[in-house]
Amino acid sequence: MDSRKKRRSIKDKLKRDNKIKEEKEIQKKPEPVEVYAERGEIRPDLYEPELMKEAAAAYARYLKAKGIKPKEASFMNSEPINAGLKSEDEETFNEIKENEPVEVVPRKKKEKKKLTIEGILAAPIETHDRLQGKFDVLVTGLARDFVTEFHNIISIYKNSRRAIGRGIFVIGLICAIILVVFDNFTVYEYAYNGKVLGYVDDQEEVTDVLDITGDKLSELRGDDEEVKFEANENITFNLVDGKEKSTDNSDTVANKLVYMTDIETEAFGIYDGGKLVTIVKSRKSAEYLLEQAMDILSTPDKGMELVSAEFSNSIDIQPINVLLSSVQSNKKAMKQLTKGGNAEFYHIVEEGESSASLEATFGVTAAQIYDGENEEIAVDFEQGDKVCIRKEIAPVSIRMVETGKMRETIEYETIKKDSKDYYKGDTHIEQEGINGIQIFEGTVTKVNGEVVDRQTDSIEVIRKKQDKIILIGTAERPKTAPTGTFIIPTENYTISSYFGPRWGRLHTGIDFAGPVGTPLYASDGGTVTRAGYFGGYGYCIDIDHENGRLTRYGHCNEMYVNVGDKVYQGQTIGTMGNTGRSTGPHLHFEIVLNGTYTDPAPILGL
Repeated sequence: MDSRKKRRSIKDKLKRDNKIKEEKEIQKKPEPVEVYAERGEIRPDLYEPELMKEAAAAYARYLKAKGIKPKEASFMNSEPINAGLKSEDEETFNEIKENEPVEVVPRKKKEKKKLTIEGILAAPIETHDRLQGKFDVLVTGLARDFVTEFHNIISIYKNSRRAIGRGIFVIGLICAIILVVFDNFTVYEYAYNGKVLGYVDDQEEVTDVLDITGDKLSELRGDDEEVKFEANENITFNLVDGKEKSTDNSDTVANKLVYMTDIETEAFGIYDGGKLVTIVKSRKSAEYLLEQAMDILSTPDKGMELVSAEFSNSIDIQPINVLLSSVQSNKKAMKQLTKGGNAEFYHIVEEGESSASLEATFGVTAAQIYDGENEEIAVDFEQGDKVCIRKEIAPVSIRMVETGKMRETIEYETIKKDSKDYYKGDTHIEQEGINGIQIFEGTVTKVNGEVVDRQTDSIEVIRKKQDKIILIGTAERPKTAPTGTFIIPTENYTISSYFGPRWGRLHTGIDFAGPVGTPLYASDGGTVTRAGYFGGYGYCIDIDHENGRLTRYGHCNEMYVNVGDKVYQGQTIGTMGNTGRSTGPHLHFEIVLNGTYTDPAPILGL
């Protein structure tokens, strides 16, 4: 009884709800689908899942009221038709399915059609029509679903255009703020071959001066090869945090690039037989310089033809790290390759390097490795220390073979002979040397310019050589200490002018006239303090006799002594001449006592 009442109340409720809905629908007619489509929308009540579920529940109740047993049904989302029912409705639904007797209305039996020829022929056509109909229904459904989804998408887009616009604006604003902050709190770090030089606000502060600084550096180095700075190659940039970093302007950048010397860079060393000869900036420069050095050192003599030329030792080009100031210009490197010399290379000690490894790299001994100031030998050093390598350089060794006919010099020899006619320490050239000349024909092999092998075909002597003969004094030299007395400094003389007033001024000595070449003697023993050209005196000799005494010999033609020589009284020190302010060959002789010119005549007994 209770169950019947419950079912009756549910039916009444459904009738009331349906009546209310129908009244609302009459009052407000829904807009056609076409109107919604024009606005890019879809009717909100079309295909709403909740409405479909309610409709399914209502249909179930309707079937129960009619006494027909419902079958399972499903919709687009494949949920059972009773999905989403309220609990009480679901119980009723299930109860109807299980307990209630259902009045079954029997179907009318179809009469079997008789087979006829017309029927058989029409069967394929009918089958095609049925399939075509089902296909049309399927296509129509798919098209309807597509239009529905399209309208939904348009509706979502139109409703959210303003939100999208706001989002784009906010994103743009955030990006702008990030860019402003990034620009004001970051700087560019610029470096040469990986070595940091400084910081700039804009890369153009560096790139705008690269060409100018390259030309200036080339000029300062005096290099034949142009120095080039190139952005993103040997000059690189890196964006870094600008906190507590001072930035450079274009002038500062230019000065750093032109005058950078304490920056270590990778250069290339040229090794001859494992020994470092020079250091240049690139492998290309090293190869070019070696070719030029070969051409210079293998030039055949005049009249000869080059048969072959090669480096005597193995030549290697190896990378080596040194300070930029130690990289040699092409001009200096060529001089070192062809003539040798001395060089100083500065290097920053790297991790794992020792005195032994530096000796091997630079081809030096420990005694040639100095501290960074190049003052003391570096005994102990560690990573990061600067050291100076002092190196004696030998030119690269080249072996060359030449053949032909050439003019040669026959060098004279120097022969020394002892002579009692001269004091010990004195020498006299008895015969000057003269080189001879000959014509050589044959083949010559040279190493570093020195002949190591000769294959002679013929020799024709044009002029014989004359050896140089030097006489070496063996006689004991008298004492050179001053005696305190003075002797007349020449012989075969005529006094042409005495000490005293002459031509309106003081004549400070005595003039002994005589032929050019007349011997001059030291008036007393002492030390030579002047031996050279001295204004109006011409070639002049001064001798210090100690105790404030000095003698002077002016207008000499030859001088046989040098400054610092010890001479004895009567030693030949030169010859009479006519040099300086002179009216004829003579000796101007002076005696100076404690800085005062003194008349020599009384002292000499004249």
